[in-house]
Amino acid sequence: MSEISFRLALPEDLDDICALEEICFPEEPWSMQMFREELQNDMALFVVAEEQGADESGEHCAEKDRIVGYIVAWVIAPVESQVGSIAVLPEYRRHGLGRQLMEILLAACRETGTPDTFLEVRVSNEPAIALYKSLGFENDGIRKRYYQDGEDAYTMARRGAAAEKESADGAAYAENESDSAPAPEETK
Repeated sequence: MSEISFRLALPEDLDDICALEEICFPEEPWSMQMFREELQNDMALFVVAEEQGADESGEHCAEKDRIVGYIVAWVIAPVESQVGSIAVLPEYRRHGLGRQLMEILLAACRETGTPDTFLEVRVSNEPAIALYKSLGFENDGIRKRYYQDGEDAYTMARRGAAAEKESADGAAYAENESDSAPAPEETK
């Protein structure tokens, strides 16, 4: 896998984002208009994961850059945030991109003092559920027949206590890091 960078989505990314959306969510993709509205939404955090393209000599070639993931979330500071959608192309999964996109959201929440984050996830999406739990989310309920195909969704929440624990764990990690402790393993 080539180098991946993360940045705010731009209007010129919409074609690539919609193509990614069709691959990841063929049954119920968001429309171009929905994504366009999120680009204009002041409360939206819309970040893309972009693989850096290269030419034949291995040099960076912007024309070959590729959007391989995204997250759309609403940070309603200082009250709460809600994940609207997160997607990573199938061939880029299991490399930590989903975790990194979620961590960008959680960092934005820390910066704005937003304590609680919510999301919905298919009850059958075990990899995503495991990721969210590893980030401090807990099952908060169920939405019956939430998806167009009739599948239920778990509602998951990461409340202030989880965020405070993360901050404390981060401070403890920073102290240990100065003692040359190894970095924690990625769980995804």
